[in-house]
Amino acid sequence: MSSRVGLVVLVLTVVMSAGCSRNEFDDRTAVVAVDGRSTTFKVDSCGLDATTVFVVGRSSKGDVVQAVVGVEADGRTGVVASTGLTLGPDGAELAAFGAESWRRRGQSGAAPGRIDSAQVRGSRIQVSGRLVQTATAAGTAPAPSVAFSFDARCDKKEPTP
Repeated sequence: MSSRVGLVVLVLTVVMSAGCSRNEFDDRTAVVAVDGRSTTFKVDSCGLDATTVFVVGRSSKGDVVQAVVGVEADGRTGVVASTGLTLGPDGAELAAFGAESWRRRGQSGAAPGRIDSAQVRGSRIQVSGRLVQTATAAGTAPAPSVAFSFDARCDKKEPTP
């Protein structure tokens, strides 16, 4: 009896874990959720430059996402102050930056938006926070911030043609 129970538990564990897999997606793809709505981007370029990971992608509608993530020496821990992300069509971008990343762009003043977390998990680059619109009409109040998450998969090698 005991071996049958063990077998049933093993089979159920395998079946349940197969059905509850993480929402994986194809390599060189980024999924950006803004205020609960997700958009998939084809990653055009990505890589690691010293302690900075970068990702650039384009959606089927032509929107562009650009992310830069500062990374600690462990290669996994993101540095929130060194992380930034822009999203959208040119001229109507949403953005979120840490203070250091904003200054490295040559900008002054308070960084737009907010980065709450940043990490690298193998080939996955993940960032979350709050985006704000960077271009607002003169005389209008700044747009409210919206929650976002960025999850990209970018294996280390560029694809060969």
